[in-house]
Amino acid sequence: MSKHQEILDYLEKLAIGKRVSVRSISNHLKVSDGTAYRAIKEAENRGIVETKPRSGTVRIEKKGRVRIDRLTYAEIARISDSEVLAGHVGLGHEFSKFSIGAMTQQNIHRYLVKGGLLIVGDRENIQLLALENHNAILVTGGFPVSKRVIETADSQGIPVMVTNYDTFTVATMINHALSNIRIKTDLKTVEQVLIPVDDYGCLYEDNTIEEFNALIKKTRQVRFPVVDHKGKVIGVVSMRDVVDQSPITKLTEVMSENPITAKPNASLANISQKMIFEDLNMLPVVDETHSLLGIITRRQAMENLPNSQQSNLYTYSEQILSNLEETLDYYQVLIEPTMIDSTGSMSNGVIAEFLKEISIRTMMKKHQKNIIIEQMMIYFLRAVQIDDQLKIYPKIITENRRSSTIDVEIFADDQVIAKAIITTKIN
Repeated sequence: MSKHQEILDYLEKLAIGKRVSVRSISNHLKVSDGTAYRAIKEAENRGIVETKPRSGTVRIEKKGRVRIDRLTYAEIARISDSEVLAGHVGLGHEFSKFSIGAMTQQNIHRYLVKGGLLIVGDRENIQLLALENHNAILVTGGFPVSKRVIETADSQGIPVMVTNYDTFTVATMINHALSNIRIKTDLKTVEQVLIPVDDYGCLYEDNTIEEFNALIKKTRQVRFPVVDHKGKVIGVVSMRDVVDQSPITKLTEVMSENPITAKPNASLANISQKMIFEDLNMLPVVDETHSLLGIITRRQAMENLPNSQQSNLYTYSEQILSNLEETLDYYQVLIEPTMIDSTGSMSNGVIAEFLKEISIRTMMKKHQKNIIIEQMMIYFLRAVQIDDQLKIYPKIITENRRSSTIDVEIFADDQVIAKAIITTKIN
C-alpha cells in the first residue's frame, strides 16, 4: 500500500470532528509534509475532511450531493454551514436576492427588499433595520447576535443565521446556488411544450386498425400511443405498422410494444438527441406510473431548443467557450489557469468542449439545422500548458444529408499537439 493511500485510510478511520494537520500526520505516519498535504487535499475532495475558518481541518461525515430545486432560507443555512438562532418558522420561504451590509445605515435602505437576505457582521443597528424591512440575516465571522435581534426575529418569523465563514466566501456560495437555480429554471423541459392527450389523440388496446384510420382523419396525425384501460402506455402504432392489414385487426397485434417514452421533467436537449439517434418522430410522455400525460414530437423538441447564440445561461461551458475566437481560417484560444488539470496540462474535458463547439459552428455555416455530436476521437500528441496559444483548424472530410465527419488539427507554436475525428448527426 502506498503512503498516500495509507494516509487516506487513516483519515477515514478518524472520529467525526477530530482535528488533523499536515504536521500531525507526517509525525504520526512518518511521511513527508508534501505527501501528507497531498493526501489531505485528496481527502478534502472526497468529502472526508473539511477545512473550516478558525477551526482548521477536521474529520467530517461524508455528505451525499443534494439536489436543490428551489432555494429557501433552509438551503442557505445548509450550504453556508450556518446555525439558525431565530425565526425557524420562516426557513421554508423561498429566497432570490441577497445584499451585503457594508454601507451606512442611511444608504442601506435601497438594497433591502422584502423577502431578501442581508449578509452582515456584528452590526446590531443594521441587523434590526434588516428585520424591519422583512429581510433575513446571515451573520458572518461567527459573531454573537444580541438578544434583542433574536427576539425581534422570532416575533416576525424571520430567520437569523450565523456562520463561521467570511462574507466573501458566503456570498460566493450563495451566488453559485442562485446561478444553478436560474439555469434550471431557464432550461426548457418536456412538460413545458408537450401536447395534451386530448389535443393529440391516443388509442386503446382493444381498438382496431379501422379506428386508427378514423383517428388519422380526425387529427391529421399519423402515429399514436396505445394505452390500456388504466391509461398506461403499452405501445405505439403508426402508418407503417398497419400497411396491408385487415381493418378489423386489433392494434395490439401490429403495434410496436415497450416504446421509448419521455418523462415530463426531461430536458428538451436530452429528448431531441434521443429522438434523432433513435430516428423517432413522436414520444409518449408518461409519469412515474407510466400513465400517459401527453405527446412530444420531434419538430416540437427542435423548435423549442434554445439557440446557443442567444442563450442567457452562464454555465461552465459558456465560461470556457467565451475565450474562443474565430478567424477566417481557424479558431484560436489562449490557455488560462482555469483550463488545466492537476498535472499542469490542459484538461481533456476542456479540449473536448472546444472541439464540440467548433464542430457545431463549422456545420452551422452550411446547414441551419440541429447538429449533434455522435462520436469524437482525440489523439493527444503533446501536452498543453498555461499561456499556450492554440490554433484549431477544422475540415469537413465527408458529408451527406444526415451526417458528417470533421477532421480537426490543433497547433501550438506551429506544432501539432492533438488531432481529432468528429462525427456529427444533422437533423
